[in-house]
Amino acid sequence: MAFSCFYKSKKNTAIQLTIIPVKKFKTWLETASTEIQNRVQSELFHAASGQFLKLSDKEGNLSQVIWCVEADDMWALATLCDHLPALEYKIEDPFECIDSELYYLGFGLGAYQFHSYKSQKTKKHMKLFLPSEYAQVEKTLRAVYLTRDMINTPAEDMGPADIAHQAQKLAQTFSAKFSEIVGKDLIKAGYPGIYTVGRASTRAPRLIQLSWGKEEHPHVVLIGKGVAFDTGGLDIKAASGMRLMHKDMGGAANTLGLARLIMDKELPIRLTMMIPAVDNAISGDAYRPSDIITMGNGTTVEVSNTDAEGRLILADVLHHSSHLNPDMMLDFATLTGAARVAVGTEMAAFFCNDKKLTKHLNEAADKTQDPIWQMPLFPQYKKLLNSHVADLKNAATVPYAGSISAALFLEHFVKKGTSWAHFDLMGWNVSNLPGRAIGGEAMGIRAAYQMLEEKYKH
Repeated sequence: MAFSCFYKSKKNTAIQLTIIPVKKFKTWLETASTEIQNRVQSELFHAASGQFLKLSDKEGNLSQVIWCVEADDMWALATLCDHLPALEYKIEDPFECIDSELYYLGFGLGAYQFHSYKSQKTKKHMKLFLPSEYAQVEKTLRAVYLTRDMINTPAEDMGPADIAHQAQKLAQTFSAKFSEIVGKDLIKAGYPGIYTVGRASTRAPRLIQLSWGKEEHPHVVLIGKGVAFDTGGLDIKAASGMRLMHKDMGGAANTLGLARLIMDKELPIRLTMMIPAVDNAISGDAYRPSDIITMGNGTTVEVSNTDAEGRLILADVLHHSSHLNPDMMLDFATLTGAARVAVGTEMAAFFCNDKKLTKHLNEAADKTQDPIWQMPLFPQYKKLLNSHVADLKNAATVPYAGSISAALFLEHFVKKGTSWAHFDLMGWNVSNLPGRAIGGEAMGIRAAYQMLEEKYKH
């Protein structure tokens, strides 16, 4: 995939895009031409992040753009496509503030468009010269674009089989192995949670599996929640709560995006990816509140709420995957509204049972400007999952610590000694931000990849 927002061959006709840090603007202006100084004065130009000034030649053609930035913000160039004509530009960086691929990544993410269902297709936008030293940014863009596209696609066209198809295409692209377990075969294979949640739908539940890499490399397992649409089941959601539930496969989309990035950058790990994919639908065959499910590891679970389905489809996968004795296991899920209450919609909450892994994830998040926030696996809250008829119930019946009790439920199925992190994410931008338009979003996967690269690349 070539990105239309970039070009790679230097062109003398490209318009100069001069990047000036806000704090350096006064210094820069003192050395600028008299013409520029007069123009700044006449337009009462005020240096602030994202403010710009267009300059024209004698024929009236655009010849230069002065663009002010905060030098430590990867989104500094993210709104260029919104403000500049669809021409070709080359950055001039006199203060060397655009010194990492993050700025080009921010620009590329700002150029993202999802117009698959629009009568008028993709809008033409400007192009920016991409220096060869930042060429890897396109691989990250492919991963994030895949994630966003999948989440933005409505459930009619992104059902369990469609999620599987995306994984299969990825496997073909990178010579990985693909397989799936579908329908009642899930019970025989030890995944009753997936089958129980998905059995009410006309679209069969499945476990999607992808494996890649050399046997001798460190083994990393990625798991993604793939609820293609969540009605809430018999504990049905209100209309307002169901409106965005095509995004409930956001964990699967983020997992596929991260898997793509790992394979595209040829990270020396052995990758196993597992996605339980279902519809949480309503029919005469829907599972019910008070039903008891015997999970793959023998744990009996009382269904206290059919809208807490994500943890049920993840549990057996965590159990089986952790018994593969991986070096690390990461799961991504749009799991709880409680996590959104705790950290809001613009970062992913994460839980981790490994202090070193937690430290590495936090450091990677800072480096990549991919915000995540650790939440506690507070063991005293396990009591919220006590059931008087089964070993556990799937959801607490009290209105607090919802994301923590959900993570503790998942932890029950993780083999002791397994290094594991669980990301509870929104997967959706609720408002327009630079580089992050309303719609599906990758959350935490750039940080996760950075952590994996630093740990395993050398």
